[in-house]
Amino acid sequence: MSVSKEKAAGTEEKKNNNRAGKGNKTITTIVVSAAVVVIVGVIAGIAIYQNRIAPFNAIIVAVDDREITMRYFLKRLAASDENSFSMLSTLTQEQFVKIRAPEPPYSIKVTEGDIDQFARELAKGSAETIDEREFREWYRQRLNESRFSDGEFRELLRTALLTERMIEYLGETVPSVAEQVFINMIPLEDYSVAYEVKQRFDKGESFADLAKQYSVDPRLAQNGGKVGWFPEDALERRLAYTAFSLEVGECSDPLDLGEIGKETPVVIMISDRDPAREIDENALFAVKGRALENWYTRVFKEHDVRFRGLDNTRGYDSETDAWVNWQLARMRRG
Repeated sequence: MSVSKEKAAGTEEKKNNNRAGKGNKTITTIVVSAAVVVIVGVIAGIAIYQNRIAPFNAIIVAVDDREITMRYFLKRLAASDENSFSMLSTLTQEQFVKIRAPEPPYSIKVTEGDIDQFARELAKGSAETIDEREFREWYRQRLNESRFSDGEFRELLRTALLTERMIEYLGETVPSVAEQVFINMIPLEDYSVAYEVKQRFDKGESFADLAKQYSVDPRLAQNGGKVGWFPEDALERRLAYTAFSLEVGECSDPLDLGEIGKETPVVIMISDRDPAREIDENALFAVKGRALENWYTRVFKEHDVRFRGLDNTRGYDSETDAWVNWQLARMRRG
């Protein structure tokens, strides 16, 4: 009887051990499966982050220790008519102003009250007054249309004010008298027409008559191509170089003043030159703007400027630009 009990007990112990072994295997299988699921999830999460989130957090341009993300870059592009490369330049120049304007010798400050007043002036436009309800609605629409946060929009207004005041500061050094030329211009349909106009002028035909016949600008066609008096620094650089290289009564070869990808040939003729003429108000504003451009060029050498793309080992490359244009198309559709 004792032996039978011992056998029974042994058999029961073996069953219990088998059950325990199977239970351990089941637990191990569950643990391994769970680990695999976690690992797969982590990998998928990393992939999603790298493909869908990380690009927007990438630093697209840095000036010294100030960094601008791809997310903000896209917002600025979507809210403007600038191309990617022009916007990179704009953002860089804005950082120069934000860094340097508050420092001596400029010591330019912009208060929160200045920003509020500036925003109201923009909202008012050509109207005489604007009430609080109208202003708040205008402000809400600007945020909705631009996708800027309140802080981003106010910072953009602050930067615009700083830039405006920097132009005023630099403009104080601009002379009000300068050498100027009187420019006559004919914008033309294409280069074949431009060369034809140039040949006809060289053979003795009147520039004014040619402008009336060929100009694609109705205003210049009506007035015979007269643009007006300009100092060198009030003109686009290609136009300035050509205009101040010509003799009085001489017509230029066709000159392309269009944007990249937009061919806009013109011919110009200088009908008068004055070595010391008072600069008119519109031209003086342009000269002051050029003073800011010259300032940008000078301070660029004094800062650490870095342009980056989606692959931070390279700068802003064609792959990054293609991705940016794709995202812009999605934003505008949405």
